[in-house]
Amino acid sequence: MNVICPACGDSNEFAQPHPYHAGFANQGFLYNDAGTLTLVWSSFDPAYEELVGQFHPWALTPAQRAVIEAALSSAPSGGNWSFANVPRCNSCHAPIGESITSSIYYLLYPDSLQPEAAGEPGRFRSALHTGA
Repeated sequence: MNVICPACGDSNEFAQPHPYHAGFANQGFLYNDAGTLTLVWSSFDPAYEELVGQFHPWALTPAQRAVIEAALSSAPSGGNWSFANVPRCNSCHAPIGESITSSIYYLLYPDSLQPEAAGEPGRFRSALHTGA
């Protein structure tokens, strides 16, 4: 799938057929500060539920979002994961999509973190600080 940047016109290629719908898959997603990595996890992951209870990530209150953000380790490329971060163009860094607070659809960047992708539930803990 290609997403054309509205600012610079460059094509941003993603190895997915369409934007993924987090609600259909019961997933949460966040982008890193740079907007070039995605963290994806299950809404039913035990480590996630230990932090905020049985709430879908797109329905969290600002206080619950803050709990998740504070518990997360830094993104692999540095910076933080945030509910406010948006996906960004790989060329000019302008927004090319919306955050989880505005949209249920997400883009999956190469080298993103998908703790559940290996089919091993309960892997959200691997994205948390060791003390969380």
